[in-house]
Amino acid sequence: MSEALVLYSKDEARDIQEATKARALSLHADVMDRLASILHGEDDKTALTAAGLILKVGGMDKRQSIKVQATFNQLMEGATVNAGPLASLTQITASAVIDAEEDGDFDDDSE
Repeated sequence: MSEALVLYSKDEARDIQEATKARALSLHADVMDRLASILHGEDDKTALTAAGLILKVGGMDKRQSIKVQATFNQLMEGATVNAGPLASLTQITASAVIDAEEDGDFDDDSE
């Protein structure tokens, strides 16, 4: 079995996590200095990545999440964009409803 797949006990996992946190804290000043130098560098893309990491490390990038539930019809009603020629595929009109026979007898042309 690969060492990467070895399962640790809860105590071992906690010890590893604590050691990792301690190491991260010891490197914090160096990491923040490096991120600051990247932030003020020439490349905008890496600067934005550095800014995001700084905010995450500082705990300032916490996003609120709200659970939202909606039906397909509610989403379609709220849509502001016309779906073009396929828009009518999701709209069922009274003329599109087929009446079924209640007694179970079906018209079969193969008889």
